[in-house]
Amino acid sequence: MPGLNPMRSLVAVLGGLLVLFVIGQVLELVIVRSAAAAPLANIDQYLAVRGRTGVLLGLLAAQVVAALLAGYMTAKVAGVAELTHAAMAAAMQTALLVWGFTVGENAGLTPVWMRIATVVVTAPAMFAGASVRAKARVFQETT
Repeated sequence: MPGLNPMRSLVAVLGGLLVLFVIGQVLELVIVRSAAAAPLANIDQYLAVRGRTGVLLGLLAAQVVAALLAGYMTAKVAGVAELTHAAMAAAMQTALLVWGFTVGENAGLTPVWMRIATVVVTAPAMFAGASVRAKARVFQETT
């Protein structure tokens, strides 16, 4: 494929995963802390607030936003074959989520419905973010 640089591809895919992780963690912390009635003193209090249905729905929405941004960033860095790069990042992220939600050390801390929903929405959101970037690149090249 013309213009494909293996190192750039690696940075794009791993960078997308890093963006998703960092943004997801920051948004989770903000959402949980803002939903708490008082400052959280320990992990048990944090998990109690995080386990509320409304908070979990907010975290799911935040996951979609983070995945959209991660997909866009993956595509932007890749520069070519944006959807292929996003698909690779999404496949890796899906594998990481499934592993973490099934055999990971903290798998039981998240309700099953939330685990399933997170796996279901993450890859399509990453793909959608990359699609936006791919369309933008095509538009820029034609103007």
